[in-house]
Amino acid sequence: MKNKITIGITGHRDIVQTKELKRDIYKYLKKLVVDNKKAEIILLSPLADGADRFVADLFLELAWEYKNLKLTVPMPFDQKRYMEDFDPQSKEEFLEYLKVADEVIEVENTEGCNYKSVGVYVADRSDILFALWDGTFNAKSGGTGDIVKYAKEQGREVVHFLCEREGVFS
Repeated sequence: MKNKITIGITGHRDIVQTKELKRDIYKYLKKLVVDNKKAEIILLSPLADGADRFVADLFLELAWEYKNLKLTVPMPFDQKRYMEDFDPQSKEEFLEYLKVADEVIEVENTEGCNYKSVGVYVADRSDILFALWDGTFNAKSGGTGDIVKYAKEQGREVVHFLCEREGVFS
């Protein structure tokens, strides 16, 4: 049994948040927590709108019962600059998350794109990377597909939760 398990999150900002998706992620997280009660379990979430906060909410729900869970927030910019990317309500929510975070980190831009840098940071430090993703590789640097591809190339375990996106119809 490991002493520490780190879960990273990558995903779309515009996921369709279904009951099934919530159930599947919660079930996976709960099993991981129950099977590893003596391990510190860390969630790395940049807390962008969408997938990042969706998983953070489920993780924090479990943290009320299991005290070995920790939230770490790697940010692509300093807090003031990062919050410029959020609408007013999202900014307020972000500040509430920061109040319960165990650690907040400003990630250095090592990839020529701050968002790619934070995605690579999360992937590199994750034992398990949750990908809330529609499965599309759109060649967008730092996008979900790009980070999933990178993580797999690095031999990381990627757990793919197939997601529909708002406004995207198949």
